[in-house]
Amino acid sequence: MRGLLTRRDLFIDERGVVLRVTWHPEQDLVVLSLWQDDHCVGTFHLPVGDVARLSGLLTAALGDRLTQASTHQPASPAAGSLSIAQRLRLSRAALRLRHRFKPPA
Repeated sequence: MRGLLTRRDLFIDERGVVLRVTWHPEQDLVVLSLWQDDHCVGTFHLPVGDVARLSGLLTAALGDRLTQASTHQPASPAAGSLSIAQRLRLSRAALRLRHRFKPPA
């Protein structure tokens, strides 16, 4: 599997804690790591076979949120919240990932 691209993304919460997600194709592993400042404070090794399950949970949570947003429109959205268009793009991306990493039957 040499030569495969290592994929990585970062997410920052309201406390400034960073979640780094890195795909390691050579190990069939996704590593989730938590960072405070420039220090890694914890890691979780997610086998690629479990990515679909995690993706399904995240997609369901996003779908629940979209359902709530469509029935209860707030007067003004919270600062930093995602627009409905952004949420839909994320949902579609999550579905593509879910299908891409679906374990073989």
